[in-house]
Amino acid sequence: MTRVLLAGVVAAALCGCTVVNSVSVPARGTSAEPFVTAGDITEPHEVLGLVQVTRTGVLLFGNLDVIGTDLEAGFKQALLPAIKEAGGDGAVRVRYQMTQYTPAARVLGAIFFIFPLPSTVTFTGQVVKLKGPAVAAAP
Repeated sequence: MTRVLLAGVVAAALCGCTVVNSVSVPARGTSAEPFVTAGDITEPHEVLGLVQVTRTGVLLFGNLDVIGTDLEAGFKQALLPAIKEAGGDGAVRVRYQMTQYTPAARVLGAIFFIFPLPSTVTFTGQVVKLKGPAVAAAP
């Protein structure tokens, strides 16, 4: 009975986890930082071009991200500087792709620590420059 219970607990620990990735983004208009949205915007704007940034690193011991390949680091240290460098006010239609490992793979990465797990995060989107308010023509 003890073996069955132990096997059930181990199986639940390795397979029953949920991962939630999030990034804290300042509210639009409250910061000097560029805005970022997964959708489109209604304000008049000009598309300056595409942006794609990638951060690559490794996970030591299955969990320790020393370079910063998580969403927060990729967003703040790669995407926002790229938008500023392109001269944009923000980015629209932003998508991300990130390496994720199951809990079992992370446990194996911790046990076999001499083999670090490769990790990447990639952001793509369109850099936009907002157009100023429309000036009404004089009568």
